[in-house]
Amino acid sequence: MKNYSKIVLLILSFAMTQNSIAQDLKNGLNTKQKDAILSGIKTNIKESYVDLELSKKMIIELDKNSKSNKYKEITSPAEFSKVVTRDLQSVSNDLHLLVRFEPQRSAQNKPEITEEEQQKREKMIAQKMAETNYGFKDAKILEGNIGYLNLLQFADIKYAEETATATMNFLSNTNAIIIDLRNNGGGVPSMMQLLASYFFDETPVLLSDFYERKTNTKTQLYTFATVKGKRSVNKPVYILTSVHTFSAAEAFTYTLKHLGKATVVGEITEGGANRAKRINLSDGFTISVPYIKAIHPVTKTNWEGKGVQPDIKTMEKDAFVYAYIDAVNKTVAGSKNGILNKIGYALLSEKSFDDAIIVFQENTKLFPTNENTWDSLGEAYSINKDKENALKSYKKALELNPNLESAKEMVQKLEAIK
Repeated sequence: MKNYSKIVLLILSFAMTQNSIAQDLKNGLNTKQKDAILSGIKTNIKESYVDLELSKKMIIELDKNSKSNKYKEITSPAEFSKVVTRDLQSVSNDLHLLVRFEPQRSAQNKPEITEEEQQKREKMIAQKMAETNYGFKDAKILEGNIGYLNLLQFADIKYAEETATATMNFLSNTNAIIIDLRNNGGGVPSMMQLLASYFFDETPVLLSDFYERKTNTKTQLYTFATVKGKRSVNKPVYILTSVHTFSAAEAFTYTLKHLGKATVVGEITEGGANRAKRINLSDGFTISVPYIKAIHPVTKTNWEGKGVQPDIKTMEKDAFVYAYIDAVNKTVAGSKNGILNKIGYALLSEKSFDDAIIVFQENTKLFPTNENTWDSLGEAYSINKDKENALKSYKKALELNPNLESAKEMVQKLEAIK
């Protein structure tokens, strides 16, 4: 009964805080409130932001905009947070630096939470993460014994270590591993540390230094000396990226790339390197302040504002197939003709026509005198309703083998189409 009473009090306190903020802002933000929020922002970025000189420039920008009455007519809390965020990022180019209006979060942090309530909250978080399999969306072994992992987030290993271990064990006997981070918006360093550890031996390797300006302290992140699964030390690793790859996903990519452990395929990533903490301001506003700078042991810098540069630059949609082809070319012993042909037809069966065409094109480059490679390419073009290129491919197959009946039939069929 006592526990029930405590929960009721917490809920009432939370609701009262929310109602109080809602009442205060019923008629929109006033000048006094905006000044207080701006003051809180300036105090926190001056105290904690990773780059002192940039923090000074941002403060100057906010003061200039305030004096010019840029914020005077803004009464909407959501609009105010967007405009101020935009002003801060125009100076810092730091996508982790965000001002938000989120009274629910502010209210949640005000009541004291008992250890029991904290445990319940942790359990709810774990349950929610389990529903998405901790970000491990898909793991499979492709034709040619190439492993593929589609990872949507870097979840805390206190929840996700078992799933990560099972996944890495499943992929451990493949010839190469493709890790798809094209839709990964980040997460926490512990998963980045754990997954990276699988690509090194037992000797701990420095992954990153971290510098906090406020405390003038440096910490370091190493690979784990022990992992619960089987390591994949000496095999090609490919990481797929897009403009949406962000934060911890970028950290993983940048770290392995510059330690010589991964080939990055795709697009330049979003460019958020600095670790941030969220701080409550007044009237239901918060600010996410980047306060720790990541420093790579090889480059002595990071990807902040620049993004991670791919080794093989392609459009997001083509990243998978180019990584797959490169993995096959580097790991399949002997003739690759049959493997690439199987891969092409597998992609056709999945209706991935553009990818199938890229694979068959690669096969014709590697085996230009093989009539079957041209015949397969012609079939892919025909299925994709590209009559012109289908005819060219089939006719090339007939040049190499005038008796190839399948090509003859398709040429007649396509030429009959008006």
